[in-house]
Amino acid sequence: MQTKGINIKTTRDFVKTQFPDRFEEWLKYLPEDSQVLYKDTVNVGEWFDIKPAYSDPTNKIVELLYNGNAQKGGEDLGKYSAQMALTGIYKVFLLVATPQYLMKKASRMIEHFYTPSEIIVSESSSKMAILKIKKFEGITKSVEYRFAGWWTKALELCKCENISYAITSHLSTGQSDTTIEFKWE
Repeated sequence: MQTKGINIKTTRDFVKTQFPDRFEEWLKYLPEDSQVLYKDTVNVGEWFDIKPAYSDPTNKIVELLYNGNAQKGGEDLGKYSAQMALTGIYKVFLLVATPQYLMKKASRMIEHFYTPSEIIVSESSSKMAILKIKKFEGITKSVEYRFAGWWTKALELCKCENISYAITSHLSTGQSDTTIEFKWE
């Protein structure tokens, strides 16, 4: 499985801005193949192996900077990523999007950053949506919460209020998919 280089940049920028005094420590504890990617300039459109480029660095953020709290670390990283994407290059989505449109479009867009993957909105209404990650080799709980955080922030930027979510199944533990149920007002 592969991910685009933009995810390396976003992950690196997250640590640099949120934990500037611990950036070098985090780099030092990354596996060697991840260190090479995170120390060099990265082509944001190039494809990279998901484990050294995304999964291992995300898991190390959770381990070192969040004391192993996969939910909090994943959420924060996902929210940061959504903030960067949806107030930058993809801000046009927010100008025209209903929450339902944003969820469906974003799930298709996300598939362009992770290959091969399959992410669908299986159900949606004016105040809820169910997202299913059906195919994502090597997904971890930290990465599942990163996706939950991404969509939570996307809904916030779409002016939804009182957003909550529950992950009711985890691909990372061998279930058939990761199901994330979102509700908002």
